[in-house]
Amino acid sequence: MKKIGVIFCSLVFVLNVNAQKLNPVKWTFEAVKKSDKQYELQITANVESPWHIYSQFVKGGPVPTSISFKANPLLQVKGVAKEIGKIEKKFDKNFNAEIAYFSNKVQFAQLVNLKVASKTKIAGEVEYMVCNDERCLPPTKVAFEIALQ
Repeated sequence: MKKIGVIFCSLVFVLNVNAQKLNPVKWTFEAVKKSDKQYELQITANVESPWHIYSQFVKGGPVPTSISFKANPLLQVKGVAKEIGKIEKKFDKNFNAEIAYFSNKVQFAQLVNLKVASKTKIAGEVEYMVCNDERCLPPTKVAFEIALQ
């Protein structure tokens, strides 16, 4: 009877571990003040090995990383976020395309200007996709809000 109980408990534990949602990317969001009316948003992805996250500029393949911002009448978003990290490029036979991606860590730096000097927040969403050599996870969206002070 004890053996059956141990087997049952072990099976329940294994099923619970496998049922947890896999999330190999941890995000951080912060604002660095550059001047009275300008901030640099630093959106950082820390990616667990062996996973990788795709560049914003991937075409014809996986879902590229994208950052969108909710409208704020006090702010002006300047251009496209700059990618800071070690970019890797390789031909991926699964997508039949040359793919640019980041392993371990990538930071997206986005300049925003205040129209008037004031405290406000900027909200938005990051959409991204991660893969390893064996599989890809479905595209994921992460909402954020960053205080500008």
